[in-house]
Amino acid sequence: MDKSHGTAPAYETRDADVRGVFRFLVVMGLALAFTLALCWGLFRSFSATEAEPIPASPFAETRQLPLGPQLQVNPREDWLKFHAAQQQALESYAWEDRQTGTVRVPIERAMELLLAKGVPVAGEKTPATAGNPAPRDNPGP
Repeated sequence: MDKSHGTAPAYETRDADVRGVFRFLVVMGLALAFTLALCWGLFRSFSATEAEPIPASPFAETRQLPLGPQLQVNPREDWLKFHAAQQQALESYAWEDRQTGTVRVPIERAMELLLAKGVPVAGEKTPATAGNPAPRDNPGP
């Protein structure tokens, strides 16, 4: 057919750029060779630094085994023992610190003492001074 009629052929009319494709493959090959050489050099460098002996630690010959897992054989019994110890601490007298004179009293007794003594509130007079008026300079008749 004639090109003057405006119909396009059913195939590619231009050839592929063989030189461009060849240049691209050469550049890719050179880049790959450069990357390969670089990685090879890095691995050799890392291998050489790792092969140097590390100074021995004074603990190098000491073998310390880790502790085994702290498993509870009978968790309910452990909890009951713990609970009993806590109850004993709440319901008994004992020294907390003999040097400072700190003692532990049963919780019921501590609540009774607190009710009897009272709890100081900010801005109020303490119970000891609230019941006793200040002495006057001039005693009355």
